[in-house]
Amino acid sequence: MTGTNRLPSPANLALSRKEDFKAFADGPRRTRPELLTMAQLAALSSGAKAEYNRLRREWHANLGPIRTPQLSELHEDLWDIIDSNLQDGDKAKGAVAVDAFPGLGKTTSVLAFA
Repeated sequence: MTGTNRLPSPANLALSRKEDFKAFADGPRRTRPELLTMAQLAALSSGAKAEYNRLRREWHANLGPIRTPQLSELHEDLWDIIDSNLQDGDKAKGAVAVDAFPGLGKTTSVLAFA
């Protein structure tokens, strides 16, 4: 995108499309690399050690939210609302509005719930 004012491709806005959000929510969780002892690390070849360190960097760069009491309470409330939405399509269903100051983790909390 050098020298132009083009908008980013829709692939960069994946969570704004319901199909991509569903894939995100239903996708497998990231797996944590095996914890190795210092002796096991020393026994790795340089290539294997580089791959292991790459996997560790990816794991740490993508840590999920820490399960604080507030996050647990929000998730419990969200489950209560979702579990109570058994009405037929012609009936009003409950909804959720998560409100707080900017930067406190509203989106992160709801994405973790999804």
